[in-house]
Amino acid sequence: MGLWMFVLFHCVLCLIAAILMYTHLMKSRPMILPIVFLVPVFGFSCLLFLEWESRGDQENKKEIGIEKLKINDDIHRSILMEEDPARDLMVPLQEALLMNDASTRRELMMDILYDDVGEYVEVLKNARMNDDTEVVHYATTAMVELQKDYETKLQKQKEAFALEEDAGLLDEYIQTLEKYVESGLLEGNMLKNRRLELCGLLERKLTQRKKEGHEELPLYCKKFEQDCALGEYEDALRMADAAIRLWPQQEEGYLMKIRHGVMTKNPEQIGTVIGLLENNKVYLSPAARRTVDFWKENDETES
Repeated sequence: MGLWMFVLFHCVLCLIAAILMYTHLMKSRPMILPIVFLVPVFGFSCLLFLEWESRGDQENKKEIGIEKLKINDDIHRSILMEEDPARDLMVPLQEALLMNDASTRRELMMDILYDDVGEYVEVLKNARMNDDTEVVHYATTAMVELQKDYETKLQKQKEAFALEEDAGLLDEYIQTLEKYVESGLLEGNMLKNRRLELCGLLERKLTQRKKEGHEELPLYCKKFEQDCALGEYEDALRMADAAIRLWPQQEEGYLMKIRHGVMTKNPEQIGTVIGLLENNKVYLSPAARRTVDFWKENDETES
């Protein structure tokens, strides 16, 4: 009889524990229930002890939890603040190259290698002249890898454009080639050949846009820049004249022609362009106004 009473008492305790647990009157987790069911009386005692502990000193526990979240939040904020650790390394590296601190030079060089190397080409070129062989090695490796990336990308874009002469593909090809030419990675014949290639693509784009009846002034400006860099002054003059003809109220064409006159040492051309600007009453930006005033004063002095 006594055993049955004990079993009945245990069943009642289990039922009470289950009801309290599933009605969320108890804070303890349901995983404790198997212990309550399998260990008579003692299991229920453990449940009560855990419940008392979880409810006891609750305010202190909340403060600790909040404080922990604050610490984690501070850590997270500190991580977010360091978005681009090598962004401001150009000047420090230039200074470090002049110092005898080899460890600083090498540490800064490694930081740059993990960042966007393309932004530090000039610094890397200076680093190749350093006395520290390890720094020279890092700089040379970075520049070779960057050049290899450009060559691979251009080859893929060239092949894609050859298969499908799409305007979008041509724009991507031109954009990559422009970045490569202006990156400072190329010298001598390699630079000249890439400029010639870029001029050909720009000429193709100009012809395409002309047929569509949607000519763009920036294309003429870009072509002018590359022609001047190659010493192709006749083509450069053609771009300047076309820009003046198509956009007579825009300053770009006139400024290109002034620059062409300076490079070809043709003061008469400069004077003619200044006259055109005044006759056409072209609005000039402050920078353009300074350029025009300089050559206007120079022309008056010579006269």
